[in-house]
Amino acid sequence: MRKTLLIFILFCSKLAFAQLNDNFSDGDFTNNPTWGGTTTYFQVVDGALVSNGPQAASTIYLSTANSMGADVAWEFLLNLSFDPSTTNYPRIYLMSNLADLSATSGMQAYYLQLGSSSNAENFALMKQNGSSATAILSLPDKSRPASSSVLVRVRVERNSAGRWDIYTDFNGGTNFTHDGEVVDNTYNTAAYFGVYCRYSTASRYNMFKFDDFKIETYIDQSAPQLMAVKSLNDTALELAFNEGLANGTALNPTNYNLVGLGNPVSVEMLSSSTVKLNFSAALETANYTISVSNLADLKGNVMMSNQQKSFLHIKSYTPQKGDVVINEIMAAPSSSALLNKEYIELYNTTDKYIIISGWKYKDASNSTATLPADTLYPKTYRILCAVADVGLYQAYGKTKGLSPWPSLNNDGDELSLSTANGDVIDALAYKDTWYRDSSKKTGYALELIKPTSPCGGAYNWTASTATNQGTPGVQNAVFDPNHIDLVAPKILGVNLLSDTQVQVDFDKSIQLAMLTDDNNYNINNGIGKPQSVSVNNTENSSVILLLSSPILPNTENLLTVNNVSNCAGIAIDPAANTALLVMTPAIKTGDILLSEILFNPKTNGVDFVELYNATDKILDLKELSIANPSASGSGASKRALSDRSVYIRPKTYWVLTADPLIVQNQYEVKNPQQMIKMSTIPAFNTSSGAANLYNKDLELIDSLVYTDKMHHALLKDLKGVSLERVSFDQPAYQAGNLQSAAAASGFATPTAPNSQLTNENAKEGISLVSRTFSPDNDGFEDQLQIDYQFKTAGKLATVNIFDAKGNLVRRLLKNSSIASKGALFWDGKNDQAQTCTVGVYVLKFAVFSLNGQTEHFTKSCVLAAKLN
Repeated sequence: MRKTLLIFILFCSKLAFAQLNDNFSDGDFTNNPTWGGTTTYFQVVDGALVSNGPQAASTIYLSTANSMGADVAWEFLLNLSFDPSTTNYPRIYLMSNLADLSATSGMQAYYLQLGSSSNAENFALMKQNGSSATAILSLPDKSRPASSSVLVRVRVERNSAGRWDIYTDFNGGTNFTHDGEVVDNTYNTAAYFGVYCRYSTASRYNMFKFDDFKIETYIDQSAPQLMAVKSLNDTALELAFNEGLANGTALNPTNYNLVGLGNPVSVEMLSSSTVKLNFSAALETANYTISVSNLADLKGNVMMSNQQKSFLHIKSYTPQKGDVVINEIMAAPSSSALLNKEYIELYNTTDKYIIISGWKYKDASNSTATLPADTLYPKTYRILCAVADVGLYQAYGKTKGLSPWPSLNNDGDELSLSTANGDVIDALAYKDTWYRDSSKKTGYALELIKPTSPCGGAYNWTASTATNQGTPGVQNAVFDPNHIDLVAPKILGVNLLSDTQVQVDFDKSIQLAMLTDDNNYNINNGIGKPQSVSVNNTENSSVILLLSSPILPNTENLLTVNNVSNCAGIAIDPAANTALLVMTPAIKTGDILLSEILFNPKTNGVDFVELYNATDKILDLKELSIANPSASGSGASKRALSDRSVYIRPKTYWVLTADPLIVQNQYEVKNPQQMIKMSTIPAFNTSSGAANLYNKDLELIDSLVYTDKMHHALLKDLKGVSLERVSFDQPAYQAGNLQSAAAASGFATPTAPNSQLTNENAKEGISLVSRTFSPDNDGFEDQLQIDYQFKTAGKLATVNIFDAKGNLVRRLLKNSSIASKGALFWDGKNDQAQTCTVGVYVLKFAVFSLNGQTEHFTKSCVLAAKLN
């Protein structure tokens, strides 16, 4: 029996003889073996050595005798109840010439240290000489089950040649992985082994725990083990072994076989334990198996049988724009939804394996995140979110956490995805209008409809229709492989950057070759086609034209764009392929005046402000900004009227509002093309406030101060009633220069002359366009038109119609506010909506002022009919 046991031991792969073996099962660390140092600050608890230091920043240590420095293995278990850092960390002194591990003078030692600013970390092997410590091996980071604690078992081996090999299991077991090796033979003798605890956070005083210390002599009788295979490129593989190899066997190509493809043409040593295999033919993307045999380590231990490892090789591929797309965006998550944190989703549109390691993702503020090591398989998805939110999205698909996370703006942002070399793979500038449903702007993801479409922009995005309000990690709920943009593109706007540079913006992507063809652009007045055309954004929807001849001041020029199409081949809309170009003068005080303001809108309505060009020149509203100086916080901020040129012609009115369609639905808008939709308009309080206009030099152009007390005293309901400027010759803030818009004009006159505009030279009174009318719907004089005009604003009117016998037949107005100049119409019907009989009728028009002044006007008319 003894003979059999002896033979078994001799044939073990590693013969070990322990010098230290302490698992503290005896509850004592002062004997067998004896530990010295700051002994009062340690104790044995439940069979483990635990720190119990001062409850203040401290350094404590224990050491025990150890003279082994070569052909030796150290093993121990470390348990920390905190996340180690650069100021709270343990050291394990493997070899030290001094018992005092806190000493520096004369110290010669090797130790392991754990602690960094990351929670995915590993040990560093340090060499100490006096007060100087140098990292001779920093092991690659490893994740651990809990970020707030550490449980790791470590084995370190050092042979007589000074080679160090370090193995760890961050689950605390013995399933070791070989993390790294290095050769350092500076110190070969030792006297002590020990533990060292440094903490600056007082609560860490009892959170260091050690166990299962073992120091043993070992004789390496094991053959080298193949640990890992890595593709270096399409014709080279890297093989890593657990120990150094003898060159004679390592450099022999016949010792390696790529199953199905044969031996490499040559072998190179990258390190003592790493080789590079070079093949003559490029490897395709596939799973492969490498077989190695007959390799020997530095002590002559030879592999007795073949060793094999399988691996996936991904053939080198240079991704092109559109190969990977941003496929889904959760910009405004709702706390009440399942998907309640921001994320974006990537999608590989190709049949290629695409390595996205090191790619850059950034937003408009240039907040940039670098993607971790990762490969996107063909037609697969990847969820990207903040590191803290990975746990939420892992249930939906493979997720990568980014730090920093570029925060997504709710109303719109510019996102881009580029390779590590800076090549843009995808880019977009989303807006909250892309949801196509205002009720889904919060809590719903934006989803790409057709990921492979060459068309970008609003047409190819919409709000998710999924039950979860998003589809991270799987095909989008709105996916449609047949989606085509059949709507013709339009010129969205132009900007004169200088007298020879024009920016042209389209409402959607244009085919690139057409977009950059200078023959497709022409400017009249002899300017002709541009000298060059350059793309101005990533969505191919904006260009900058460099002109051969300058645009002259105060001259109207017409830009015409032809022969351009969207990605589906739909040509530009012929009704929207021209744009006015004018080199306008700078706007000065008094050029643009505040004309009208609606600050207490109807239910579901919106505020608006109206501007008036008081000059005889065309001016560019792009130069202006508006603010409410009486508002608080960000509400007082200046808001640019437009980021594109908006030309306002002399003596015309333009309206600023957040939603022109709502204004058009609630009021008569005579010139809807004279409205500017502002993404953010200053907030105007319903009781009082102000509006200030500024030019590009931040000079005050005009100012309007209002209160709800300025409204007509007899108005009972102020909702939906605008205040209009009575005179442009007087400041808007002058008393009496703002009055309620007339009821007869619908209580507001957006884009049209104000109902209360005064004219001191006006001839007061009423008149009939024709004294005779016939309400027979033949298109000729079907209504009686009653024109009126008064010098001052704010009047009330009662208008009644009587028959020849003096009977009241129709009340047209009753104590209603009227414009200073306007018209009323009688359709020939009585108050019961019945057509009156043919005959003579009398119109009585009574006008009242708040000061008690009354005026009466009487006119007669004839309601006629055709003779049979």
